[in-house]
Amino acid sequence: MASARRALQSGTKAYISHLTRLLRVELGPEMVRVATIEPGMVDTELPDHVTDPDASRLMADLIHDIDCLQSADVAETVAFMAAVPRHVNLTEITTMPTAQAI
Repeated sequence: MASARRALQSGTKAYISHLTRLLRVELGPEMVRVATIEPGMVDTELPDHVTDPDASRLMADLIHDIDCLQSADVAETVAFMAAVPRHVNLTEITTMPTAQAI
């Protein structure tokens, strides 16, 4: 079951990446910027809602053990991307806690 979830997650991420590329092609001529922000571990209540005990424990341990991103960190990334000049599109940004290994 865990491998099926990983496959689903990988497939979903691939779909989103492809969708954003297509939207950039379609909307770029209209000066609409399309970008992807991929945050690493963010300190949220997500571990409380994950039904897989191992995955929930892994996330909870990461949140406890490292200085995770906060929602404000993600918001600052969005603001940074929006603040670049209109003719600039930062197509993808991955943000992770410095100590996050996975």
